[in-house]
Parts: sequence; structure tokens; C-alpha cells
Amino acid sequence: MLFLFDIDGTLLRRMPPAHRQALCDAALEVFGASLGPGEMGLTAGMTDTAIARRMLLGAGVPARAIDAGLADFHVVAADAYLRHVPDDLTAFHTPHALETLDWLRDRGVALGLVTGNIERIAWVKLAAARMGDYFACGAFGDEAAERDRLPPLALARARQVFGRDFAPEETYIIGDTPADIRCGAAHGLRTIAVATGPAHALDDLRDCAPDHLFADLSGVRTLRIY
Repeated sequence: MLFLFDIDGTLLRRMPPAHRQALCDAALEVFGASLGPGEMGLTAGMTDTAIARRMLLGAGVPARAIDAGLADFHVVAADAYLRHVPDDLTAFHTPHALETLDWLRDRGVALGLVTGNIERIAWVKLAAARMGDYFACGAFGDEAAERDRLPPLALARARQVFGRDFAPEETYIIGDTPADIRCGAAHGLRTIAVATGPAHALDDLRDCAPDHLFADLSGVRTLRIY
């Protein structure tokens, strides 16, 4: 069995704005676009690439220039995040996140990521939260603007890391936004919605018809895991 976790709003929440500031720093350095973290709008469920495209287009950067500079943007943003992130993010765990990861690992569940974060940002963030060692692989927001493109990448990497295929019915996408649920459903994977993020309440997530809906990650421990 394979569980693929989102990060922001699912494992961690209410963090300092280091991530947003890093994207703004990269927008200025790479594209000359001066933006503040408060100007980025709602980002829940979006990949960092999609966030970058939206904010840069809004700042008047031509689409062709954005395409040409995205790779540099990802590198600069990750470097900036390393400067801004607090050393310790353990205070920002969502309810029951760590206990649930322990519970899954103790039962031999393979753990990975499907996150909108740039890959280097994701691993630095999880390391600061003391969660990095739980996850063996993943797919990340610098690999595609569209979240729906990430689950196949995560599955391919899980196959390499764990040495086996994971069928759709034994693969779960876990997230706090409709975008998380849609990206799993688009590939026939099981979905778990948790109402731990800032943007979507239980009723919002219920409308997306996830396979399982919980107030927080403690609900995962009610599943029958084989």
C-alpha cells in the first residue's frame, strides 16, 4: 500500500511566510518583478510553478519570458527558502500528523509525496518539521504546473524505490484541497481529504467526493490497513 501526501495544509499549517517570500525573492531576482507575499492571493492546491506563472503574468512578465526563466526561478526560490525558513517547524504540524505517519510506517505502508512545493523546498521544509525521514520519494511542483501530472511521476518513483508496482486501489492521495482529490481521481487512485488546511472546510471537500473524508489525519488510523 502506498500513501502519497500533500504537505502544506495537510502535514503542516500556519507556518511563517518563508515559502511565499522565497517565491517573491525569485520573481525579483530572475524576472525583475517586485511582489510581496501578501500580493500572491489564494494558493491552496496550486503548484509553485502555477503560482509563479500567475503572479508573474499579473506583474506584466510575458509568458515566453516566464517559460524561459522558470528553471532559474525554481533554483533561486529554493536557495531563498533555505535562507528564510526557521530551523524548527515542529510547532506547525497539523493535528495528529506525526502519530499518523508513525502508525502508517509501523504497518509497512510505503510513504511518498505529491506536493505543489518545489522539490528542494519540500525536503528542506520537511526536514525542519522533523518529518523528512518518513518519505522515500515523490513528485513536486517544479515538475509541472498542473497538479494532475504529478501522481504518475510519484508512482514511477515509488516503483523504483520500493521495488514493486502499486495498483490504483492500494494507492492513496491525501490532501486538504479539491485539487488534491481531483489529481488522485484523475488517475483512478484512492483519495483521502482532510479539513486541516486554511481554505476548505469539510463541506467543501465533501463536494469533491473523496473516498474518505476526515476532520484531521487521525481519521486515517480508522482505515483497515493490510
